[in-house]
Amino acid sequence: MTSFARTPTSVSLRVSSYDNFQGIDTSRDARSMETGSDQHFVLLKNCHADWRGQITRDPGATKLAGDFPVRHIDFASSTDPVWVEQDDAGMNLVSLSGARVDAAFTGECSATSTVFGKRVIIACRGSAPYVYQDGAFSQNLSPAMNLILMPDFLSTVSRRLAVAGVPGQETVVHLSRVDNADVMPDDEEPGDTNVLRAGTIDIANLTGNADFITGLGSFENNRLLIFTQDRAITYIIDADIDEWKLDDTTNIQIGCISHNTIHQAGNDVLFCSRSGIHSIKRSQDNGILAYSKTLSEKIADLYTYLVSTVEDPQTITATFDPDKGQYHVFFPTTYGPSRRLTLTLNPERGEEAEPKFSTADFLTARCGAFLGGNLLFGTPGGVYKILKATEEVEGAITPEAEIVFPYFWHGSLTENKDIHSLIIQAIGKGTITLTATRDDGAVFDAMTMEVEGSSDDSLFVDVPLSTQYERPFQHRYLSAQYRLAITGGAGLLRLVGFAVLIRK
Repeated sequence: MTSFARTPTSVSLRVSSYDNFQGIDTSRDARSMETGSDQHFVLLKNCHADWRGQITRDPGATKLAGDFPVRHIDFASSTDPVWVEQDDAGMNLVSLSGARVDAAFTGECSATSTVFGKRVIIACRGSAPYVYQDGAFSQNLSPAMNLILMPDFLSTVSRRLAVAGVPGQETVVHLSRVDNADVMPDDEEPGDTNVLRAGTIDIANLTGNADFITGLGSFENNRLLIFTQDRAITYIIDADIDEWKLDDTTNIQIGCISHNTIHQAGNDVLFCSRSGIHSIKRSQDNGILAYSKTLSEKIADLYTYLVSTVEDPQTITATFDPDKGQYHVFFPTTYGPSRRLTLTLNPERGEEAEPKFSTADFLTARCGAFLGGNLLFGTPGGVYKILKATEEVEGAITPEAEIVFPYFWHGSLTENKDIHSLIIQAIGKGTITLTATRDDGAVFDAMTMEVEGSSDDSLFVDVPLSTQYERPFQHRYLSAQYRLAITGGAGLLRLVGFAVLIRK
């Protein structure tokens, strides 16, 4: 637990402190969430609880390019992103290098992409896919892809391009020839016996119902994840087509809501279902069984609400930032600002890591992509580059963060408390505005403090911070809820601890 300084006083005081913050929890009522240490929140907006239990304001951003709503982003290289933007004519393909295809896709669809053979392949259901390579867009050289398949989903597994979501073939996966995305099964010569040839997998008789494919992903080195609405089927894919087989070591009885939420996170795979965020991982007990694990139980109500704000669940997208261990899920709403839900993990702790959730409306981001330390967000007004936590760039946009604690009782549920003062431990640069609300909903005090501490204060987690802000707070209440708004400044700003000093 964080140590708090005590101001010398003749008044006998006790300290009610809150630290080691754990993110949002919507599974409990705000009046029954007070824990002190390992404290959860009612709301974290444009800020998150990091692996050390500190609340960190989300980093700022600078505009990279574009002026239209961005539907999808991917990287051809860490310095050359490509994206799909939408205007009145349709969906355009754009690259930072200057390449462009106007109205490449004219239908309503959720663009998807994969990188295969150093080429970004971009697909939209019912349209011929495009390929981006060496600074230029072109169409795939496979006649089958352009004229027959026109798929919805793309993935790469075991040196093959896998596509699904083909109109009229909703249970079929088509896999390309080894190392050649321009040769699909319908492009092969009849009777070809080459073991490297393209092939198909039909799961129609494996689901036991009328389910259909909703997404594709890769797991470990040679496993293809075929997601449906209610489950995931795994195939072992080899360069030799005769070695393909159903993987009976997986047991994944949960489906995927959107292909663009499927991402590898270390050795695991993260994805979104109708009910929450899940991971697919290998059992640590025997190393054989692969299974799904639900990560979002404590924000199930919030997640369900965010899904309900999206007109088409297939437009929900996600990206994973391995540098910060964050899985960002974007909910692009038709009306009103889009919302982002962020899951922060501590990969070093493995199974013991406690998932920490936060929300954001910064930039009203609709999608994102990560490669080589670069995190990009697609917004209604172009592509933005997200800065590093301590990075300060002239002209950058800094988010305004909001933190809402649950109601604090400081002990007794029936006796009023005489409050003496408040202490906030914070580092960085910015302005914190605190608002206090009684249990009847009435605001009874508000104050503002300027934070100008050095980031060096947080180098050692067990050393008391020198940057502590104590303010007189002469009030009497049964319980109270505190709300913090963080504005101004740039770069890093962290809330490390919060305490209320009470007269005994």
